[in-house]
Amino acid sequence: MKVLLVAARYPWPPRRGDQMRAVQALAALAAEHEVTLLAPRPDENAPRLPAGAPFRVETYDAGGASALPLGLARAAARGWPLQTALFVSSDLSRKIRSLSSRAELGILQLARLAPYAADFGELPLVVDLIDSLALNFERRAAVDRPWMRPLWLREAARLERAERGLVARSLRSLLVCERDRADQARRVGARFASRLGVVGIEVEADEPSRFASAASGPPVLALTGNLGYFVNADAARWFLRRVWPELHRRRPDLRLRLAGDRPTRAVRRAARAPGVELHASPGDLKALLRGATLSLAPMRCGSGVPIKILEAWALGVPVVASIWAAAGTPARPGEDLALAGDEPDAWIEIILRLLNDPDERAHLVRGGRQRLAEHFSREVIDRAWRQAVAVEGAPASRNVRQ
Repeated sequence: MKVLLVAARYPWPPRRGDQMRAVQALAALAAEHEVTLLAPRPDENAPRLPAGAPFRVETYDAGGASALPLGLARAAARGWPLQTALFVSSDLSRKIRSLSSRAELGILQLARLAPYAADFGELPLVVDLIDSLALNFERRAAVDRPWMRPLWLREAARLERAERGLVARSLRSLLVCERDRADQARRVGARFASRLGVVGIEVEADEPSRFASAASGPPVLALTGNLGYFVNADAARWFLRRVWPELHRRRPDLRLRLAGDRPTRAVRRAARAPGVELHASPGDLKALLRGATLSLAPMRCGSGVPIKILEAWALGVPVVASIWAAAGTPARPGEDLALAGDEPDAWIEIILRLLNDPDERAHLVRGGRQRLAEHFSREVIDRAWRQAVAVEGAPASRNVRQ
């Protein structure tokens, strides 16, 4: 089958969730199908594909910052999400129409490309929403500054309309976790809920021999992720403001390691607290996480699966998570991670307990590795992608690559 995958971001290097998603879809589908990726034109520093890649890559001019004023005006006039404003591209429309004429199935990634669904014409379409952006912005409105909440709620309403339209247009629409699938099912109603499916993110476990021992040196808490992304920045600021002062007072030997891309000014200011290390855009994030005693996921908002939890499971680091962060995973509280709830006192008590109980930490590591293997291994994710494109109305697959 000839598959056209249209992405909102050039996927190499795959540092963000949607980039990882595109790379994994390509790897899974190119084994059985003739796949063409249509992605934004990369900058000159982006890595190029090695010769012999088992798929074609076409690029388009995404518009970018220079097209932002026009994009915002268009989104406001047509009731589209502001997420679409960076994608004002006649080049994208033209190339989708051209490549769709030679394809048998289209895959459109993310609601921010919703205005271009019509360019696929009558081509059978799978929509990879990845996560529920309407849910994401509703949660942000609940925790962000009060004067910003009307804006985020308006954006959530526009995203809900866009996502509902994409689900209605699709043969199947994919989410990365069950929480977001259930949220979309509620929004689209019984008529379209059966079109929704879950395809997770592949994260492979390290060998146990590579797990670092946390016994030497002071204990370290790690909070990792894109620190320029509101969800992670908010989590870091909340933890630094509400939990860390008392926790550090009670355990002055404890260190908090913040590591990730593009930390905001507010995160940088908060990270000046005693006992805190800030690693901005580190070259090897895994090395910083691997040496931690505990990994933290104190997110109060967001959508999709928190990759930081999966990465901690993969590296053998026990996880302490908020209720909201844990809900994006299939974790069993007390078995695969420690659930700290949403109150600072609960975080303090659970962290102190785990620091003093290596057996419980080891138990959580074993559970996390098991959950990772059951839900996020390459075999599991490849099989989910193959099933996702085997939908009624799409051509049968051909084993075109032996």
